[in-house]
Amino acid sequence: MINRRIDRSFSSRALLHLLLSWFFFLTHATATFALEYQSNKILTQQLKKLAADHRKFVHLESVAKTIGKNDLWRVELGEGKDEERSKRPALLLVAGIEGNDLAGTVSAVAWMEHLAKGYEADPSIRKLLETTTIYVFPRVNPDAVEHFFAKPRVELAVSRQPFDDDSDGLVDEDGPEDLNGDGLVTWMRVEDPEGEFMIDPVEPRLLLKADKSKGEKGGWRLLSEGIDNDKDEAWNEDGPGGVNFNRNFPYNYKFFAAPAGLHPVSEIETRALADFVVAHPNIGIVFTFGAADNLVQTPKGEPGGKRPPTAIHDDDVPFYRELGKAFREALGLKKELTGSNEPGAFNDWLYFHRGRFSLAARPWSPALQLELAKNQSKDSEVKPKDENKPDPAAKAPDARKEEKADSEKAGKKPASPGKSESDNRNEEDRAFLKWIDEHAPELFVPWKEFKHPDFVGKKVEIGGFAPFAKTNPLEKLLEEFAKNHSKFLTDLAGKLPRVGIRKAEAKALGAAVFEVTIQIENRGYLPTSLAQGTVTREVFPTRLVLKLDDQAILSGTRRTMLSPIEGSGGMKETRYIIHAKDQKKIEFEIVSMLGGTVQGSVELKEGK
Repeated sequence: MINRRIDRSFSSRALLHLLLSWFFFLTHATATFALEYQSNKILTQQLKKLAADHRKFVHLESVAKTIGKNDLWRVELGEGKDEERSKRPALLLVAGIEGNDLAGTVSAVAWMEHLAKGYEADPSIRKLLETTTIYVFPRVNPDAVEHFFAKPRVELAVSRQPFDDDSDGLVDEDGPEDLNGDGLVTWMRVEDPEGEFMIDPVEPRLLLKADKSKGEKGGWRLLSEGIDNDKDEAWNEDGPGGVNFNRNFPYNYKFFAAPAGLHPVSEIETRALADFVVAHPNIGIVFTFGAADNLVQTPKGEPGGKRPPTAIHDDDVPFYRELGKAFREALGLKKELTGSNEPGAFNDWLYFHRGRFSLAARPWSPALQLELAKNQSKDSEVKPKDENKPDPAAKAPDARKEEKADSEKAGKKPASPGKSESDNRNEEDRAFLKWIDEHAPELFVPWKEFKHPDFVGKKVEIGGFAPFAKTNPLEKLLEEFAKNHSKFLTDLAGKLPRVGIRKAEAKALGAAVFEVTIQIENRGYLPTSLAQGTVTREVFPTRLVLKLDDQAILSGTRRTMLSPIEGSGGMKETRYIIHAKDQKKIEFEIVSMLGGTVQGSVELKEGK
């Protein structure tokens, strides 16, 4: 009887343990591939659920309606009342500002969910949300994103705003088409002696721009898939929509550029974003996911005072350098890549005109993926080899012959060692195409001949990189990138300037007269104003305000303006001579536009 009870008890515990194990396995196993690209409908549902589940510190608002009748969502994270949150140091995250960026939105939402879930379990996250305000625009261009989920799939970075791209008096009359009916709008290469491209001698699936100085002659044209709808002998030059929001901001704005819009902040979405920035002067750090990138490579600097500025202020470059290192480390990069910049970009406007610490990064790129793959390969090479295990690289001669034959059948010519070493103009595309062959062959459509009505008697092939292949990673890679982005963004939110009181004391001089000393320190990482913020005068000086009548201040002023306070413990000291009859303490307030607001007081005690 006793044995049966023990067996029954053991069986129950074993069953419970097994069920818990399966639950753990299922939840964690599926988490690896849980993230996916969200349509506007799914994104809206996800944001509403996040706000409903965490009403205490997650606030959701639609700030505008787009031309396509989609909501432009803004999420605000932080405890307390609206007024309290508006006075705290703040970080702004912007994603999906280019219509072909879906990965940035995924990382933005994943970070918000990470903060929401960590609020109860992680004291550091709770403290962050109690002392910091985080603003997120997860998708600035929802209209363009719909092309990713539509058939045929076409990649567009511009909005749905009708625009006369070719200045012919007609609007959106000549866009791309899916001519071969494969559900994708890809590319056409047209054999033409007037073309500026030649077949890449190393990788025949790619075209290479002919270099006349090397005696190279072009023989191909490269066009997006489609026909000449308006019969002007230009193909797909005026497609649907026409404004890239990340080219629509005032700094370095290019008038008359096709994707830039009629004038700076001409669009509903960009105006709403700009108005929000102006209405929230507490924003000290801005992070933008987009085509511009000043984190994978340290941006160049120049001395302050140049008009107009064309590079980061020399005094601000060290912060970009150090945060760039932290970003690359979070992603697993071991070296700098090539940064990128775009005219009229949102992040540049925030730095050069608004004086804010403005970071920007591509959420993913082929160059990034290739470098990470290279790092993983090097790490695996360090591991000791099993001498009894055959080396896959050491293939038998017969196997090498078979590989060569297969390659020739597929239309690939073996690379010439001499040419591949001397001609690296297409190096990144070649390497990325090799990565695609191994991991995602669907991202490159094999070239196939097509009888094109506009090119009678000429050879036309349709194929090339699939839409979004070079701008967004495979969905199975999203989890890792989102996790790394979340870690960096959480750390970044902790880099905001943050004013505090180091010392506040009064020394009695007699006859109700006191010498008051107040030391204000910056406990954050960034200064209370960047050098560029001082140049633009968009970041107001930190001020110390005594809550006293002016007549009581014998030396000093009731309101004292302070020059920028360096981060990591920088300090400014103020001294006053006060006549405070029948007063036991003096209250004061420290107000920093980017570093928060602090209330303090000084006890007044007469000497013996």
